[in-house]
Amino acid sequence: MRGFFVSTGGRDAIVYHEGKRKMTITVMEGNGVYEETIGRWDDDPMQRLGDEDRKRIADNIRRAFESQSLSVYFLERLQ
Repeated sequence: MRGFFVSTGGRDAIVYHEGKRKMTITVMEGNGVYEETIGRWDDDPMQRLGDEDRKRIADNIRRAFESQSLSVYFLERLQ
């Protein structure tokens, strides 16, 4: 999907934007993204995204980081 961007959301978060929606995602120092925080849009926190949507968003985040010559890695669980 096209039409997305990633912005900083504070010290320990990024914000993924897609169309008119946004998702706040927890990150750790060194650009580690917690996979479990990719899954709910901020405007509909009760609705969990499916695996296909979560993978697409993770791939988009990776592409956004790489476009800025930054690395990113994904962690399965909050530690």
